[in-house]
Amino acid sequence: MSKPINFQCKWDSAEVMPVAMLEAVGISFYQAHTERHAMAFVAEEKKRLEGDSICRIPFCVMVEAQAFGANVVIPDNESGPTLRDYRFTSMEQLAELDEIDLTSGRINEVLHCAQILKNKGNVVAVNVEGPFTILGLLIDSVELFKGIYLHRQLLEKALETIENSIVKYMLTAAEKGAQIISYADPTGARELVGPELFREISGQSTYNILKKVEARLDGAVVHLCGITSLSLEKSGFCQAKSVAVPDARTYGESICQVLAQDKTIKLLGHNCMKSTPAVLKNPVVWQIELN
Repeated sequence: MSKPINFQCKWDSAEVMPVAMLEAVGISFYQAHTERHAMAFVAEEKKRLEGDSICRIPFCVMVEAQAFGANVVIPDNESGPTLRDYRFTSMEQLAELDEIDLTSGRINEVLHCAQILKNKGNVVAVNVEGPFTILGLLIDSVELFKGIYLHRQLLEKALETIENSIVKYMLTAAEKGAQIISYADPTGARELVGPELFREISGQSTYNILKKVEARLDGAVVHLCGITSLSLEKSGFCQAKSVAVPDARTYGESICQVLAQDKTIKLLGHNCMKSTPAVLKNPVVWQIELN
């Protein structure tokens, strides 16, 4: 099968919440985003309604940024979480950044939700955002991109802190029962930051994370957003090869088949986790091998 050249990211499209179901059972949107049992119920219902084989949590991209101190507002309606204020107004303030605490707040609820879903027999995917996407929710992008040149050492230190936190989050999610870590860093994509900065900063940061986790994922895989994996491959960080999944009907089933049959595969990519209910025209997944 020919390798994909370009990829249409679905990161900026919000998860569709089953409004009628929420109203019928009396679960608010706030609860679905913040409480482990409500989150688990909604994830299972979304899986059923969408004809999926995987439960995907959480339902927004701000969990990590909120754990780092971004001012995220979660209204009790279907608009979903929104960013009210950045935590930082200047690059110098990034020196205050500490590693996240996984034992409190919404990020802790996500981890416990993964455990609940796993205990009920589900295949669970936990969505994780990459360093540049997190930074873009902590400080205005204009300041961030100016800081790449003016405060390079400070930026690299902040990225190291974020990388360590993401690694800890991924491994804890796997320990709690997530068989799939869905990873994306769209703000740091090669097409946005340019080939040079991707190789030196955002792509290197993602590569650092993947190298630290790939050998420590016991029974789990990392699924890279297609934009992220293609950016990595174009920049020489990895190679991709197709793996046939002849018995799979949907993309989600193909990932589940890989999980069940080949424990040596640790990284997948060149596709989108939001496409897991989609019926496959070509029954393959793309294995990512780091250089």
